[in-house]
Amino acid sequence: MRGGPTGRLRRGSTRMGSNSAGNGAVGKPFSYPELRARVAAVLRRAECRRHRRQLRFGPLTIDLAARQVHLGEQPIELAAKEYELLVALTSDPHRVFTRQELLRSVWGYRTPSRTVDSHACRLRQRLSAHPQRLVINVWGVGYRFCDPLASTQPTTAQAAS
Repeated sequence: MRGGPTGRLRRGSTRMGSNSAGNGAVGKPFSYPELRARVAAVLRRAECRRHRRQLRFGPLTIDLAARQVHLGEQPIELAAKEYELLVALTSDPHRVFTRQELLRSVWGYRTPSRTVDSHACRLRQRLSAHPQRLVINVWGVGYRFCDPLASTQPTTAQAAS
């Protein structure tokens, strides 16, 4: 019944490949138009996932592809640097970013500047509709993003140590 080393079957019969349980398996023998259509469908799905990347922190949603921020259902208008500052802070929630780190990563500066403080202040004002402060100033160090869904209360074992 086999037709040769490629695993092709005689005309009229089909056989699924060894990964038939996988998504998009193509039976043998296959037609090139069917293969092209299946590959195009897989690429379209992958492209949609890549462009629809969103970060969610409680009611805060950041759509990275569209560069849009929503707090609940309400869109939040941010300036370009405010948006980049928010994305930088949410890249590692609860980590304290120093002003120098933020200056380098968002603005590309290496010299001390108060621009991080002024942008963080405006960002906090724009996100003030949320009852919990999302952007926290760590006095003398820098800023951090506080995920509203994460537990901020230490456990008794953590408090004892």
